[in-house]
Amino acid sequence: MKRWLPLLDILTCVALMAYVLLGVPTVPFHGDEPMQIYMSRDYETAFVDRNADVLTQGPPYYIDDDNQLRILNGSVQRYTVGLLRQVAGIPRESLPPRPGWDWGLDYARNIETDHRPDDALLLLGRYSSAVMLAASIPMVFAIGRLLGGRPAAYGAVLIYALHPVVLLNGRRAVQEGAMLCFGLLTILTAVVINTRAGRGQRVWFLFPALAAAGMMALASKHAAAPFVVGAFAWVWLAALLRGNLRGLLTTTGLLAACTAAAVAGFIALSPALWRDPPARLTDLFTVRTELLDLQVAAHSDGETALSQRIAGLLREPFLRPNQYFESPAWAEFAPISAEIAAYEAGPWHGYATGITVSGIALTLLMLGGLVVLVVPRWRPLGAWWPTAGLGIWLLATAGTMLVNPLDWQRYALPLLPIAAVVAGLAPAALIKRYSLRVQKSTTMNTASA
Repeated sequence: MKRWLPLLDILTCVALMAYVLLGVPTVPFHGDEPMQIYMSRDYETAFVDRNADVLTQGPPYYIDDDNQLRILNGSVQRYTVGLLRQVAGIPRESLPPRPGWDWGLDYARNIETDHRPDDALLLLGRYSSAVMLAASIPMVFAIGRLLGGRPAAYGAVLIYALHPVVLLNGRRAVQEGAMLCFGLLTILTAVVINTRAGRGQRVWFLFPALAAAGMMALASKHAAAPFVVGAFAWVWLAALLRGNLRGLLTTTGLLAACTAAAVAGFIALSPALWRDPPARLTDLFTVRTELLDLQVAAHSDGETALSQRIAGLLREPFLRPNQYFESPAWAEFAPISAEIAAYEAGPWHGYATGITVSGIALTLLMLGGLVVLVVPRWRPLGAWWPTAGLGIWLLATAGTMLVNPLDWQRYALPLLPIAAVVAGLAPAALIKRYSLRVQKSTTMNTASA
């Protein structure tokens, strides 16, 4: 039986990846999708026109101007869409007009002015993101496998890959698929480094991979920072817990080099930051803050209180249903309501979150996983480094949520993979305890016979 388990692992991941891709055409439309598709014209600017001056313009940053959109957004998704358009023979003239979606117009007027891409272009942009989301599925399985064995791997990957919020946002033609793919690749690389180091195996050659994954994560979406911070800190904490001063100093030096390489690579992949990077990074934070203030004023009842943000750390993983749009006006758009109804009636939306049986059960599993991490006899691998690493990853993610004034579900997306991994540890611990008890009982019976 054991020899067939690797095949079952592969088939499970492939089936979940297929599930992600098959549901892409049914996803309800979001206004940010045309914007990301519109910005794919940067591909032609960079590689056809070879006009770097346009891409590195710098301030001023007017609302919905190309210059503002470049500094606010990651580059991976838009360049990937541009490359796929070139392969598919879809020219830049087929793109929607600037800025992709006009938030000052209602849905009907946006349709009249061709701001919604046609189906072929929209699907191309969506599959660009969805393929990267699908690629993250075996990464979650591998993380669970290394931390808690196969039971943890299956629990984590099923919870993650069928999570309705992951499916909704990862399938859309936005940055989330790339963020999850490369963010989780960074975490997986850190776990592999820690696993090998704990066995006394060489790990130095994996640090360039850690830097490259971190670079791609940051270039995918700036919100991937918790993945990168969590991964790098996890490697350092694991070295600290091993208690080897020489090893700790070596790891510290390697991580310093990785940090420099990841930041330099992120800037290299972000033309908007090329002219005077320190000044442009300051611009990035300024423009991001201005946009948040504008979003709070235009699309919400004001900033959420700190108590609400803290409560969101428990609510967001499994106790909140899908948020299909952030602008309240979209509730009045009949075509969007019809798309949402059709999506929820179909088989591709995953399990139900919110105050439902599955939402409550998964929340209890997540809380149980947190208990498993701190009880010595239940800890994964019997060591403290998984607990410390998952803890620092969680803290980095929670920190970004606590400073965010908007109660928008997609901003909590980085919390969902760690919630899935932690939730997968609870049943894995129970299975391990039961297996040990059965093994002990069998041994005693054999000895008495």
